[in-house]
Amino acid sequence: MKESTGSSITWKVALGTGASLMAAGTAWKWARSVSTTGLDIHTDNPAGDYDTALAQFARLQALDDETINPVCRSQLLTHGHKVEHAIVLIHGITNCPQQFVEFAPLFYRAGYNVLIPRMPRNGLADRMTDELKYLTAEELRDFGNTLVDIVAGLGEHVTFVGLSAGGVVSAWAAQHRKEVDKAVLIAPSLGIGPLGIGLSTLAMGIVLTIPNVPTQYFAPFQDGPQHSYFGYSSHSLAQVMRLGVSIYQCARKKKPVARSVMLITNGCDTAVSDKLTWRLITTWRANGLERLDIYRFGEECHLIHDLIDPEQVQQQTAMVYPILFDLITRRPVPIGDLQSGTVQHLEVVSQADNASAIECSPSLE
Repeated sequence: MKESTGSSITWKVALGTGASLMAAGTAWKWARSVSTTGLDIHTDNPAGDYDTALAQFARLQALDDETINPVCRSQLLTHGHKVEHAIVLIHGITNCPQQFVEFAPLFYRAGYNVLIPRMPRNGLADRMTDELKYLTAEELRDFGNTLVDIVAGLGEHVTFVGLSAGGVVSAWAAQHRKEVDKAVLIAPSLGIGPLGIGLSTLAMGIVLTIPNVPTQYFAPFQDGPQHSYFGYSSHSLAQVMRLGVSIYQCARKKKPVARSVMLITNGCDTAVSDKLTWRLITTWRANGLERLDIYRFGEECHLIHDLIDPEQVQQQTAMVYPILFDLITRRPVPIGDLQSGTVQHLEVVSQADNASAIECSPSLE
């Protein structure tokens, strides 16, 4: 009996120890997954001239090896010298620079130098790849930082434009890099669906703690662009959220260093969290953002989340492009020159002061 009792106690101790170790391991993994430590750290090396910018772009372009779809490689539309205005166009996750194939030339013809970079782990020729599961918020941070360094040598005034996950990278640049004159966030994927900051952080931790879910194997995208992936990685979406949470946390402590921010939302978009985006915008305002403009495409426009890529089914570029081009190329007005004199009254959601959405028409004239 004593031996049996001793054996029983030993097993209980072993099981208890194992359970404790598993719980500790899970807790450690959870803490690591939700941590945003270091996502505000960046080593700035802005190009001081055009030639330096070209050399830095060459290093970015060298990352596009034979595994990358040729149309998805980082691109630069340049006038051969530094110009007054340069713009960065950052695609969404699962897509690539080809997303801007018809939109980017509008800015080039207007005199801009145009940088269209490939986001890390996107743009592979293998559209069934699971490469996105390795994407990290740190990679996105470094990616955005590199883009600022390059574009600083391409134009006297820098505009950052990002769609969806690219919008989060644009928000990071607005928060941390003073070289950015204007940051444009188009349907930024700071969160998923209607979740706020607390639930977004909870969801992010859960997703990053459990195994990755590659959606291309059970719910592949149908009729999408021929250069984009057939699905996304649950871990990659959570890493984008992780970067978004870090931006919000930094915004609570200090104002963004970009001179101007523009938020463009879509009333029909259920893919991203406007709730978390508004939380960030409200925080930026409270901490003294110098210039903020907000535009919204109303539900009557019936726009899809990706309102840029011309290959998307149900796309409406004939209506969207002129509006976006006009919004992005508008010059920021110094706050002292505004009649209202306060950031809180700088919202412009349409041509009419009190309208709820931009009219679904080819221009804002």
